[in-house]
Parts: sequence; C-alpha cells; structure tokens
Amino acid sequence: MKKGIVRREQIIETAEKLFYAKGYEQTAVQDILDELSLSKGGFYHHFESKLQVLEAICARQGERDHAAMEEAIRANEGRAAAQLNALFDCCGLWRRDRMDFAGLMIRVAYRGGSYQLRDTMRRVLVENALPVLNGVIAAGIAEKVFFTRFPNEIGELILQLFANITDELAMTLAGADRKMGLSDVLARLEAYRASVETLLNAPFGSVVLYDLTRLPAVIEELARQDSQQSAVRQPEPVGSPDDATASDFQTGKE
Repeated sequence: MKKGIVRREQIIETAEKLFYAKGYEQTAVQDILDELSLSKGGFYHHFESKLQVLEAICARQGERDHAAMEEAIRANEGRAAAQLNALFDCCGLWRRDRMDFAGLMIRVAYRGGSYQLRDTMRRVLVENALPVLNGVIAAGIAEKVFFTRFPNEIGELILQLFANITDELAMTLAGADRKMGLSDVLARLEAYRASVETLLNAPFGSVVLYDLTRLPAVIEELARQDSQQSAVRQPEPVGSPDDATASDFQTGKE
C-alpha cells in the first residue's frame, strides 16, 4: 500500500477515535495532528477540512454496512422478505454495534444542522445498499412474494423512503425538530413501512424498517454519549488549524 494511502487511513482512524471520545466540535485538527505527529500540510494534503474527514468516516461505515448486508443476505437465502428486513437492519442508523457512529451523525448532521453530511449519508446509503437491494427484489419476484413492473427502478425509491424516515427519526432524537414528537414520527414510520409493502406488493406486515424495541436503549445511549462529551467540552481557540483551508497548505508534504 502506498505511503499516501496509509497516511490517509491513519488520519481517518485517528479522527474517528477522537470524535467518539471527545466529540466532533471539541476535536480540533490540531488534536489529530498531535496524535499522529503530523504537520498541518500533511493533513491538508489529504483533506480540505475536518468535515471532509467525517464524510470519509461515513463512507467507510457504508462499506462495512455493505459487507454486513451481503452476509445477512446469504444467511437468509431463499427468504426474500427476511433478506429485505435484514438489509434495512444492516444499513439502519441504530445498529447495536455502531451506536458511537449513530451518535456522531445525530450530533453533527441533525443537531448541528450539517446538510452536507446528511447528503453524504444518503449518497453512501444508495451506493452501498442499492446493488444488494436490487438482488433481493429480483429474488422476491422469483419467489412470488414481491411483484413490481419496475424491478430495476424501484430499489432507489425504496432507499430514498428509508433515508427520509431515518432523517425524521434522527431529527426528533436530536431535539432539532420541535414540531414533531416521537409519537408523530412513529406514526409516520408505519406509513413509510406500509408504502414499501405497497411498492413491492409484499404481504401485509412483512416489512420491518426499524426494530422499535431498540429505541429505549438508543435514547439511553445517546444521553450517555452527550453526558460523556459534555464533561470534556472546552472552547476551541481562535485561529486554530480548523480555521485554515487546504489552499493554505497546498505545498505541504508528508
């Protein structure tokens, strides 16, 4: 592996660790540099901003989700409805094995209002899940549990619906949407779930977008993370490396 690729991966891994431990806002680029004994130029050679590093973390998580989806599909071979629900579980934001990532996305993309990061999350979802979902739809049609005249087009529409309800639930958990309470979002979740069944002509009650039995544990874990990061919160100094841009360090070398 080339040195530049190795260094880029080191930056992503180090930033991810710091974002989970201290919080995104409380982690300065200088913190990442200190951990790696890296120069400012070395950082900006690979990334234009701290947010771009976070987008790379999101993309890496999408790759992990893709691998988990493929494994889940193999485990449920011959049962297209179960495969579909396993796919949603693998790419959902509230998986038990990635609550640190979920909390990070909620705080930055939803509570922090980063529309750019939300767009990245949606793009990563479609890129990684669509090929797998198209295979599940084809299998369901062959098993005669799904029916659609648009097998090559409907997958992306389903993923957009899934991304929409993820946004609404995340906004509510983040406390960023004052107009909708949790009960309102849960009602909308049922509407989205029924819509996916209608699009696929799937049996009533066969689709599960999110396992709601996990929700109390999710809320408790997010509160724990908020408490942990409040304990380490400190103001970021004016003129820190985070205020710089990649153009300031275009000549930086590894």
